[in-house]
Amino acid sequence: MAMRGLEGDDLKRGLHELIVSWENIIREAGSLEAAEDTLLHLEENDENFHKHDFVRALKRKLEECLSPLIDDELEKYSTTGHIDSGSHETLVNQIIDHIIQSKQYGDMKRKLGRNVNEAVNNLLTNFDTEFGIGRIGGGAEGIDPRKTPFVTDDEEVSSFNSLYDQGSVMLFNQDYLKGIADNLGKTKNPSTRREAMQKLNQIISGDIHNKHWPMLRKNLMDVMSDADEQLSDLSLKFVAKSFTCTSHHTSQVYILLMEFLCHQFTSANSAIPLVKNGLDCTNKAMTKLLKAFRLMVEFQQEAPNYWVRYPLVYLEEVVESSLNLLALQTSSQFPNTKLCPLHFVAVLDPKAQWFIKWMHGNYSRSQLLEHLKKYRVIVESTLRYCLDFSASRKSPYDGMSEISEALSKVSLADSGKRLYFSGPELEYALFVHSLSFLGRLLCFEKGRSFFPIRLKEKQVPVNIKQLLKALVLLIVDPGASTTGTSRRNDKNTYESTHLVAEVFKSLCSTEAMCSASVCKDDIMNTLLSPVAQFLDGATDHPIPSETTLLHVADILCIIASSTTGRRHLIHGEGKGLLSRTKSSAAHLIAEFTKKALSEKLSPPCPNAVTGAYLYVCRQLYNTCEGLLVLSQYELHTCIAQTWRKLQDSEKGGSSTVSSSKGDDTEKYKDSYSMFSWKETLQDNLLNFASTAKGILLLQQTGAFSECARYMYSRYDKKLQVSKCEKFGYGYMVTQVAATAPGIQALQSTGYIRALLSELWSSLECGPQDTPVYTPKPWPVDPIDRSSQKHFIRLVNILSAFPAVYELIRGEALPARESYGLRDVPETITALIDRVIIVDSPAKIHSLFNCKQSCTFGLRVLSAMVSCLDTYLLLQSQYKFQEFLLQEQDANKVDGSDFFIIDELSLERNYILVKTFMIGGPTERTLPSRTLEEDKSGSVKAPTLFSSYPIPREYQPNIAGRSAMKQENDLSKFLGSGRPEKKPNVWVEKCRDLFYKMASSKPDQAKGNLLQQVLEQTVAHQCHTQEEAIFHLFDFSGTDSTIKNFKLSPLQLLGIKTAVRYGIHLKVINTSSESIENLTQLVKLTGCFLRQQQRSLKSSLRFLESSYPGFDWFTATIFLIFNGHAERAWNFLHKFSSLGASGYLWMARLHASLLPISLLSSGIPPLFSSTAHNIELVLQIELPLVASGFTMSGYTPSQICFHWLSQCFWNYLDWLDIVHYVTVCICLGVDYQVYLCVAILRHLQEKILSHMQTQDLIIFLKEESIRYFHVLDHIKYMKELETKYRKIVLSDMMNISKP
Repeated sequence: MAMRGLEGDDLKRGLHELIVSWENIIREAGSLEAAEDTLLHLEENDENFHKHDFVRALKRKLEECLSPLIDDELEKYSTTGHIDSGSHETLVNQIIDHIIQSKQYGDMKRKLGRNVNEAVNNLLTNFDTEFGIGRIGGGAEGIDPRKTPFVTDDEEVSSFNSLYDQGSVMLFNQDYLKGIADNLGKTKNPSTRREAMQKLNQIISGDIHNKHWPMLRKNLMDVMSDADEQLSDLSLKFVAKSFTCTSHHTSQVYILLMEFLCHQFTSANSAIPLVKNGLDCTNKAMTKLLKAFRLMVEFQQEAPNYWVRYPLVYLEEVVESSLNLLALQTSSQFPNTKLCPLHFVAVLDPKAQWFIKWMHGNYSRSQLLEHLKKYRVIVESTLRYCLDFSASRKSPYDGMSEISEALSKVSLADSGKRLYFSGPELEYALFVHSLSFLGRLLCFEKGRSFFPIRLKEKQVPVNIKQLLKALVLLIVDPGASTTGTSRRNDKNTYESTHLVAEVFKSLCSTEAMCSASVCKDDIMNTLLSPVAQFLDGATDHPIPSETTLLHVADILCIIASSTTGRRHLIHGEGKGLLSRTKSSAAHLIAEFTKKALSEKLSPPCPNAVTGAYLYVCRQLYNTCEGLLVLSQYELHTCIAQTWRKLQDSEKGGSSTVSSSKGDDTEKYKDSYSMFSWKETLQDNLLNFASTAKGILLLQQTGAFSECARYMYSRYDKKLQVSKCEKFGYGYMVTQVAATAPGIQALQSTGYIRALLSELWSSLECGPQDTPVYTPKPWPVDPIDRSSQKHFIRLVNILSAFPAVYELIRGEALPARESYGLRDVPETITALIDRVIIVDSPAKIHSLFNCKQSCTFGLRVLSAMVSCLDTYLLLQSQYKFQEFLLQEQDANKVDGSDFFIIDELSLERNYILVKTFMIGGPTERTLPSRTLEEDKSGSVKAPTLFSSYPIPREYQPNIAGRSAMKQENDLSKFLGSGRPEKKPNVWVEKCRDLFYKMASSKPDQAKGNLLQQVLEQTVAHQCHTQEEAIFHLFDFSGTDSTIKNFKLSPLQLLGIKTAVRYGIHLKVINTSSESIENLTQLVKLTGCFLRQQQRSLKSSLRFLESSYPGFDWFTATIFLIFNGHAERAWNFLHKFSSLGASGYLWMARLHASLLPISLLSSGIPPLFSSTAHNIELVLQIELPLVASGFTMSGYTPSQICFHWLSQCFWNYLDWLDIVHYVTVCICLGVDYQVYLCVAILRHLQEKILSHMQTQDLIIFLKEESIRYFHVLDHIKYMKELETKYRKIVLSDMMNISKP
């Protein structure tokens, strides 16, 4: 076996070359252990490792010896058949074990070991000749390792580590160090001192801190101050080498450096130049100082990486010595001011990176701030420099621009390129350093505690507000910005406006700082002064530059991204939602943006600026609170009009859009291309869809479909909504999908098809025949983790009835005789056909994972039928209940009444009970979806069935109506029969008495009393102008008209369902008579409402005819009046004139009474007004709940619309439903909003919990609202009324406007 390069002289040369290459590595190691660790990981860290002759020869030999063995093993295993990827790791380990145990490997290992041992022994024998230890030190006089007293080591000299421990790592004993210290004394001649310094530089710096260190330290101080250039360079080299050591004693060397620098500034014969004379880097004394300061700055920036490992005293010493130096101040008698240490630090570290790093972690920040109390002069000096610079901003800026340009282009690291810094440049660098210093200090509460600061030249202390105002002036002063927009986003620029803007943005991003100091009207007015000047078009003020306006917009964006900042922009300082004023910043920004979009500013505003301020507005109007304030500016209309103009110009062939005309064209030349500007407009228009009312505004622009396509393109790329918003488009997609036009627009984008494709790939297989090497894990949950996200996304878009109706109304199931194994459903009906109504062998055989896919389908069905209208639609179209009952019957054991219990049979049982039995949390019992153990440990299965009605155990007995009457003030008032001349007075008195009873004796609010409250309240409200906002139409139909009025299968099924619920509640008696009466009432109200409806031309199925869902409010009133159809009709007829009817009675305003723009939108007021106001109050009162919804990608408006549209059926018990109706009619329809907020407050803990488990929508849709009673929360609702009625009720009663 040939060993070319691994034996004889070749091997010795290779090892020699390899060992010599380690010299620098061992020198830099701080200890023996560190050197050993570095050598063990050499291959990982040394890019030249594989270029060494020895390593190359070794690799060549390994490949020659082992390659045939590896090939044989792979060939052997490849012939055994398919190998799962999960077994690859085990297979590799087996092959390695075989090779290591082979004879060939053993022979090579033994022979190589003998050869290496021989070569190493030869190198040890001729150590001096081979390695020439005297050469270490870069030309200094050699040191013989046999004559130098080393520290002894217990390791044998035969190991590699001990060999180089003895050779290249100098471990001196203390006596040898004492000799070096003596030779550094002032009395020694220069050559002796230089020789001693060279020897000292060879020692590991961690070993010099012993009993001789005080003497060595004193002599080193003399050496550093020596005029001998070579000697002082060697001393700085020692400091630099010490800083690379990992020993905690480096703090002593750093203190030595600090004392040296302090001496340079405090000694009587110091040669520190005056500021006006500048800094001459060619001067030897200044060069030496700069080198020392550079060592200081580099140590300051590196030390935070490791000082947490050392004792606290290390940090304290470093901080104390640093601040002691920086606190040295020279006299401020201009022009005889000398340079101070801060000038040198500012030149080397202009942006105060050292301070930023020291303030980053609490470990160092607490010590630094504590020591700064002792050295307050540093903070005072930095404050003075910033204020002085701000005060002099009126001076010509041409020179200052040159300074900032120079500082941004050069560095001291570029040797030879910059040899002189002028006085103004030094002062500017000091301002930049001071700005960064104060900017970081103010980010922390303890840093802000230094203010107010008393300065000698100021009569009153300077507070944070004054400082911020001075800094803002540097941004907004028209003369301050001379550079173009190209430098605005350049992180390396030293232009003052940019630097101040960056510091201001960092302060605004700290919410505590923003709230305490930035959100002040004075500061905001100053910041917005350029916008006000541009808006006024005043000729006596210069027009602010584009850069200035963009800097202001950037700062406003950061302010608007926090809740505190956004509310300050909307309302102003110390003002809230109720203090509506036009003096807030939001009004100025919105007016400026509107005029810029409409091209009504002179000179025209660049598109880049308009886009920046439009983005600020977007951060406001994508919240309910902001939209409330900005809706008056109709920005959605302005954006849409500008966008359409772009489209028209695009069709005309132009490629760019210029917002500049006339003589100002060059000054305001716009860098936006047509595509970028168009995308900006579309993006900001789309963000109106973040709120319920915003969706209505977006739909009215006519750009809904285009915006939906844009949203899908970004959603598909998984992009964030914007730079200041952390979440993606999931929340917005859900908000859009809650409406008929929204789901229509989403469907046109291909979103639903793509969602189903991704879902099917996760659930079954993808459209591509891609081989799968790793089998899917066996699912242990009903919905596998890989499909959970797609399940939630699917349920999100199928949550609202208008969306489901738009997607599947009149669509037959696309059943086929055969299905391909890779046929992917592309529509919702196709999905229902494949995984829900699986009623043929062809469908079963087309599924790879039949059980899992059918379970998934049943879970989707369960979520969908939580909406009663969706249940009626699915049952009337597809008869899913009959299918499920057939499947249950097929699951029986042959010849018996026993059922085979599996996951599917339990899911079917749950859905069959859920859809048959209506009831609140205590009015029905839903079967378990899992097998549960009882107390004895035996498994208890729910009762299964295969035909209706459901077993009695799922129908708890409900007590009948109580005949006992309870007298109270309200009942006496209602029974008095005294006519009231002023209906308003009667209504107010009734409200007071009802609230008093509801809050003190809620158990009396039931039965006939509530019937009287409803009838008499509506009768009096019909005569009040504030409530009766609709004309009271007389019914013009005849008996034949009513008889011929056709009800849809959905409505007929709804009638049966409602009557079944009433009988279960024992509020009605006979089924057939009640069905007839309710049918007659539904037809009567249908005819009555139809005579008020308008014919609409719309592509929406939802608007094709009468209200497509079931009239749950009519059914509720029917049951409240115990099945008396005539009383119910009289009540509904009068109630139809009240504004409350538009929200409680979903069918009331369907295609009637409202302006065409609202009717044709297909968005009911219950969504655009009630749901919007619920989110408004929720964001203010329950921010955690609002955030929980956002993070879940589900919206409060959607679930509240669901609850309200079916009058809380299935979610509250019957008495609470009656209380809901009574409260909203008697106390005001705005209680609809307050009730939903109270429910979400009641559910807060569970909402946050299910947000964590990512199933919030399932919890809210499928679970009843347990332990919630309306009148228990009436006091909380009254508090909300006091706060928000002025806004909420006025918005709801102004029903004819969006």
